[in-house]
Amino acid sequence: MTKGKPVHTRKVEINAFDLGDQQVLVEGELLDTRPVGSEEKGEGLRTIHHLFARIRVQGPDLTITHVDAEMKRIPREGCPEALPAVQKLAGLRIISGYTQRVKDLIGDVKGCSHLTSLFLTMGPVAVQGYFAAYGRKGAARTPDNPAFARLLNSCHVWREDGPFVRSLMGVFKKT
Repeated sequence: MTKGKPVHTRKVEINAFDLGDQQVLVEGELLDTRPVGSEEKGEGLRTIHHLFARIRVQGPDLTITHVDAEMKRIPREGCPEALPAVQKLAGLRIISGYTQRVKDLIGDVKGCSHLTSLFLTMGPVAVQGYFAAYGRKGAARTPDNPAFARLLNSCHVWREDGPFVRSLMGVFKKT
């Protein structure tokens, strides 16, 4: 670990919940803090950003059907003006190109950079959550399932020409 005086900390927590009927709810929280005064005086931390975001994702095509966000703590009075922009994510599919699409819709001056960062991180969690809830059941583990297809080429292990995916393809051919 680097030694030095801490000046800023960001904590992000994201959870996915099975809502049934091929739906997953993903909730994200972003908390930015900074030290106040000195530790010796026990002055603690000051919260800069405390944001929440939620997306409801419908499978199997991983479409965002509902979006909302809250700003519990913000540094500037104008920050909430960026909240309506997150509605542009409704209807977006979490497939290849998701990251760029989110940036195009709510990135930069079109939205809040902190919420954009949170929604970018929530996309892969939605895929993982959906796959955990529905991807291990029978026909769901086939290459034509969008959730399964989304995992292909998403990392080294899930590469199409790798041993893990080849082993799965062997299972598909047997069924």
